[in-house]
Amino acid sequence: MSPSLRTAAQAAEAFYALMPHGVSLATLEEYGIDASPEKAQQIARELLSVNLYWIWCALKARLPDKDCRRVLGELQQRLAGAWESELGLGGQNVDTYFVEVEDRRAAYDKITQEGGPPVVVLSETAAILESASAVRAEDRQKLLALLLDLVPVDEYGGVLEDIELTG
Repeated sequence: MSPSLRTAAQAAEAFYALMPHGVSLATLEEYGIDASPEKAQQIARELLSVNLYWIWCALKARLPDKDCRRVLGELQQRLAGAWESELGLGGQNVDTYFVEVEDRRAAYDKITQEGGPPVVVLSETAAILESASAVRAEDRQKLLALLLDLVPVDEYGGVLEDIELTG
């Protein structure tokens, strides 16, 4: 089968479709995590950040830097357009968020460069949320379970098989 994602926008949309689009209070309750709407937004932001990191890793492994930047730029535009309606992050500044994502990427990249597996990156995400008081220390394992379920690392790698950017 030949690759079907020929534009950066198509590739970005394929990644976006796999990403979790916010975290509901009901979902958090399913994992035994008690959170206010504000804390759920914090969790959603960090979940988005760690998903973006793994997408970045997948792209870097397969595409030249120029194409990585094109796909990530399209994905950022898609996220900005969905910020309030689909992602439920109204009231938070999307531009500030994208600066924050770069900081997270650097921290997560350091972990993987030192040989840390994906679960260590997710543990760092949980630690960030715990230090921000978004989750209680006793809920850290529950949060880690949520992250493991909502960060489709392998599926992001699968999207790469369908990408062959033209132009």
